[in-house]
Amino acid sequence: MAVEFDAVIDHDGVVWQAFTDEDGVLVIDVDADVIVYVNRAVVGGLVYPAWVDDSGRLIIELD
Repeated sequence: MAVEFDAVIDHDGVVWQAFTDEDGVLVIDVDADVIVYVNRAVVGGLVYPAWVDDSGRLIIELD
């Protein structure tokens, strides 16, 4: 199921603007090379647990 999200949040609480490409791979919109460990996602103003799988896809736990 595809879910529209507003941003992702890393382990330090930093909010990152992001989107998924046509293959569903998470893309974080920054100009620098950074490593981001995602553990939450913002969906409709609410924060949910989330992570990135081995394929680079964002998985959001909506339950």
